[in-house]
Amino acid sequence: MASNLSIICFAFIGRRSTVTIKANAAITAAQLSRVFENSGIHRPVDDVARIDRMIHNANILYTAWADDELIGVARGFSDQSYCCYLSDLAVIKQYQRQGIGRQLIATIHQDLGPNISLVLLAAPSAMTYYPKLGFQSVPTAFKQQRDY
Repeated sequence: MASNLSIICFAFIGRRSTVTIKANAAITAAQLSRVFENSGIHRPVDDVARIDRMIHNANILYTAWADDELIGVARGFSDQSYCCYLSDLAVIKQYQRQGIGRQLIATIHQDLGPNISLVLLAAPSAMTYYPKLGFQSVPTAFKQQRDY
């Protein structure tokens, strides 16, 4: 990844706050579980060892912070040459609809460069969200479902 830190300011309803987007910041399994639990995304939040592996085995990890509080995460894998799979995009509910998810993805895309495709699987509830960020729906994808 090209950048280590980008600072983005967002105006939140009823107050002014600064959100900082960081690449490769150290986070704990407890912090990531808290974001997942409070965002609405379905992940194995009670399996601390698995969440820890999710953090340490990804080579793309961008986080959003309000002061010292982790409020959002974008996590994935990239060959740094052709494609990047985004496996998680989560922002805690009180900070949703403020552009933080959009900024996390935009920062990843900017850092990776224009020759790298971003690919993801969307939850049914997010099918209208990703087209707003410039993603195109593709009918040519396949998956073998995990045992959760």
